Amino acid sequence: MATKAKTEPASKATPAPFQAAPSPLAAALTKAVKLVDSGKFPEAAKALETLRDDAQTAGEWSMKRRAQVYLALANAKLHPPKAVAADPVTEIQACLNRHESDEALKLSEKAIKSHPAKGSLHYLRAVAFAQTENTEAAADSLKKAVELDADFVFQWHMEPDFNAIRKSPLFAFTEGH
Repeated sequence: MATKAKTEPASKATPAPFQAAPSPLAAALTKAVKLVDSGKFPEAAKALETLRDDAQTAGEWSMKRRAQVYLALANAKLHPPKAVAADPVTEIQACLNRHESDEALKLSEKAIKSHPAKGSLHYLRAVAFAQTENTEAAADSLKKAVELDADFVFQWHMEPDFNAIRKSPLFAFTEGH
């Protein structure tokens, strides 16, 4: 037979459970996080650097790690990474991948003026011409690329954009390579 336990309501004189005051490091972290959240990144960075150093001195490794995480966030907001312009080869390749042949030709012409001895630029121009099925211009550009770097013959053999014009006698110079 089960018996019900009697529960008595707690008397109003029962003290609240004891809560320890937050440690100085925890209080400093709370203050620093509020600075980060309010967008005061220079002040937050200083507070977090101090907290990180104090936590290390006290041997509070988890607090140090927390301070480092927030410090990295504050520093990223203070010093955002600069946008890096894509190099011409990457930009031209992206255009070719999207089959934007005219844009690729425009970019390759501009890049070749600055770097006429860079075989990859001539090769990419040849690919752009191949996409537009301009066989003569593609062959001329490929010939220049191969003069600068003979390895482009191997790339030419594998490049599907040349399939429509590959059998042209203008590409005879690639035979035997």
